[in-house]
Amino acid sequence: MDKPIWLFLILVFVTVDHVQGQCAGARCGDCLILDNCAWCKDRNFTMTRCATEAQLRSTNCTSIVLRKQHKIEYIKNSSFSDGGPAQESVQIRPQHVKIKLVPNLLLRTFKVSYKIARNFPLDLYFLNDPSYTMRTLQSSLKALAKSIAIEIKTLTTDFRFGLGTSMDKVILPFTRTSPQYIDNPCYGTAITCEPAYSFRHRQDLTADITNFEKAVDAIQTTANFDKPEGLLDGLMQTMVCGNRIGWREKARRMLLYASDINFHQAGDGRLAGILEPNDGLCHLDGTGKYTKAEVQDYPSVGQIIQKAKENNINIIFVIGGNSSALTNEKVRQLFYDKLATLLPGGTEKASELSTDANNILQIVSENYRRLRETVKLVVNEDSKVLSVDMYSDCVTGGRTKDKINICSGLTTDNPVDFYPYIQSNFTTCPKERNLTFTIFPEGLEEKVRVDVEHVCDCDCQLEPEAEKNSAKCSFNGTFECGICNCNEGWIGDSCDCDNRGTEEEACGTPDGRICHSVGNCTCRKCECFEGYSGDKCECNDKNCRNYNRLLCGGPDRGRCDCGKCVCNANYTGDACECLTLTTPCEDKNGTICSGNGNCVCGRCVCNNGFRGALCDKCTSCPGICKQNKDCAECFAFGTGLYNSSVCQRECTNVRTAAILEPATPDGVEANETIKACITEDAEKCIINFNVYVGDADQQVVVKDIKRCPPGNPDPITIGLSISGAIFLIGLLLLLIWKLLTMLYDSMEYSRFESEIQNPAWEKSENPIYKECVTTVQNPMHETQFSKDNIDDEKLMT
Repeated sequence: MDKPIWLFLILVFVTVDHVQGQCAGARCGDCLILDNCAWCKDRNFTMTRCATEAQLRSTNCTSIVLRKQHKIEYIKNSSFSDGGPAQESVQIRPQHVKIKLVPNLLLRTFKVSYKIARNFPLDLYFLNDPSYTMRTLQSSLKALAKSIAIEIKTLTTDFRFGLGTSMDKVILPFTRTSPQYIDNPCYGTAITCEPAYSFRHRQDLTADITNFEKAVDAIQTTANFDKPEGLLDGLMQTMVCGNRIGWREKARRMLLYASDINFHQAGDGRLAGILEPNDGLCHLDGTGKYTKAEVQDYPSVGQIIQKAKENNINIIFVIGGNSSALTNEKVRQLFYDKLATLLPGGTEKASELSTDANNILQIVSENYRRLRETVKLVVNEDSKVLSVDMYSDCVTGGRTKDKINICSGLTTDNPVDFYPYIQSNFTTCPKERNLTFTIFPEGLEEKVRVDVEHVCDCDCQLEPEAEKNSAKCSFNGTFECGICNCNEGWIGDSCDCDNRGTEEEACGTPDGRICHSVGNCTCRKCECFEGYSGDKCECNDKNCRNYNRLLCGGPDRGRCDCGKCVCNANYTGDACECLTLTTPCEDKNGTICSGNGNCVCGRCVCNNGFRGALCDKCTSCPGICKQNKDCAECFAFGTGLYNSSVCQRECTNVRTAAILEPATPDGVEANETIKACITEDAEKCIINFNVYVGDADQQVVVKDIKRCPPGNPDPITIGLSISGAIFLIGLLLLLIWKLLTMLYDSMEYSRFESEIQNPAWEKSENPIYKECVTTVQNPMHETQFSKDNIDDEKLMT
């Protein structure tokens, strides 16, 4: 087999395995949300119900539910109509549909068609700049009004014209406000101007061309102070004041914005102290003047685009009329060309108005034909779970569909078809299963309303196939698709588990814990962990007394219940340690404890002096020491009545020890008692031994040393002892003298060596040596000195 085929088979296997792994859902509808998944609705089916169809068939499922298909229901689908007198134009169909959409499955079959109506209504509004440099437009518009009407009539017979002018805010620094300029903004020039204003609506949309011409003729020149103008104020009011302007609901709305200069926009109003932003609402008085011009700021470009889309108005920028062609071109490029592409029905750039404005007829005709022969379908849908992509075959002539929502070059003869590809994307069905969106041609009020219902439920989940409050579900749920869907507050395969209310209400304790923190609250009942019981798990079933290291003596004796032992028959006591039967205490004759004790909890408690399981052994009876005396003496010391052969034969239970254990006190029960014995041999020596009395035999332990009395003194021994002591003392004194003598000699010798090595005696003076010179002291030496001094003092005075 070729390598590509192998790769293809591996890819198919991996894909199928991935699909099988992703099928999951507790209900049929939840399962079938995912593609390629199926549901088994057999009642007694024990395998996984949500899987692929192949998996379900392999597990012997007989009733398999598969995914549904989309359904499209046409609520309104009026035929195309060219319109005309007493007829409504219809350019798009269908107008209203309802789609039952299967989740995560692409819908490709829905088609929307558009066809140009020959007499589709047109509302054309002219918003002019009434400045002196735009005076040629006024004259041309008046002269060409009828020509414009004739040209448009070739395309539609249902049209209307309207008119408005916009200048600027009457406030510094936009307009001079001194008295002479208020009445005549052109004061100081040869021109007399109309008082300044921001926007004035002059003519409602009308089919009477004569009235339109009169409105054009009534326009007077006015002016502002700075260079930019405030036409955005007028543009905003024209779009939002639909009732005052006369915009028809179902008509193509065209607005020609004519100027030769750039515009003020949001933020510029701060120069005049205007801080309130533009609210995008209509503020025209009875005369058609804008009343909030000096109160609200200019609108932003974003607001203009938003309102144009909301009101489906196609804005055509017509820039020119100024005597300087270079200035006109710069204004268009810098301020209007980019903005023109962002508006509904946008063009590549703004239209150029000639200096004499005679091309206004051509501009109107070309733009209307372009808008009429081009359609752009827009989807107004903002759902997070729904995606709508537009496809059309208008570019390929019907051969293939491209992802495109714009078609141009349309005619009145042939419609163009669009295919909205619709798909929902979610893993669980949303609570809100119905939603509505619209598809409309940009710039027109016509639309297609699409109501979408997400089909998440299988037919077996709906009546009559589904059984509400079914006995199969304990009357607490709906039996659907082979399983129980429990009502609120009930859970379990058969809806027999009450889960209503809160855990605190059902399983709470006064201290605020759930099931005393040693259990789970299920079906409003506590399911206690191992070792705990009770309605609220308040009982600790491991907190009972032990007997023989077993809880309550083990399962044969009893069980622990809420901290106390519950004993089985024939047992009693706090730990079920006590056997109530006396059978273990009876001897062969049926006597209890041999008559020497009482039977307590199945064991004999012997009287003093008796021991053994049946109190049949006497530990304090006389003769036990006497019986073992001879064996103790012969085995330990080889003396006594028994010779060695008799001792070996009779005394097999005897041994010796250096230390004997203490005797068992009277009244103390033990498995083996110790009897302490003392005896004397023929030499009056004391022999100590213990007799260990057990249930089966006796053991004798003899202390390996006996205590004997002292004998008569031996004179020889005493004499030798004294002599030896004197000798040792003399020898010790002699050794001490010798050591001291050696130590003294060693010290003297060390001193001698030190003097030899340090011969200081050679340098000392001879005490008997006398020098040959004798020194005699003159006794008068000091007195003569004093006299000389006195003489010197007298001479000085």
